[in-house]
Amino acid sequence: MKLGMPAVVFAALFAAAPALAADPSIGQTAFSLPDNGAAQQVFKPDAPKIVLHAQLLDAPKGTTVAADWIAEKTGGAPPNYKIDSAELTTTGEDELEFSLSKPTTGWPLGDYRVDLTIGGEQAKSAHFRVAE
Repeated sequence: MKLGMPAVVFAALFAAAPALAADPSIGQTAFSLPDNGAAQQVFKPDAPKIVLHAQLLDAPKGTTVAADWIAEKTGGAPPNYKIDSAELTTTGEDELEFSLSKPTTGWPLGDYRVDLTIGGEQAKSAHFRVAE
């Protein structure tokens, strides 16, 4: 069986095809206190602010990333209660930071998560806990 195009020409055409751009995504995530960059998953109720660091992969400048802070199971809110949200438009960086300040009466004990979306599409969820 003979093909209409020599294999060498076909291989050259295939190799010259432009690579498809990868979709933006979230890589590693880590939580910390604002004055201490050490990663941690558990915070005290009096933590002044909790910071989420998120690695951004394959995201062109102008990509919109949002963070929804959710109280999954706490003594101070109904299950899966959205506490707050924030949105950033990237300027070419590869790491983003989102933060949430301590409520007036302190963080209720329990489980929390931050849902990250890119361009309105769910990208990743990161979890932390508040305990004594």
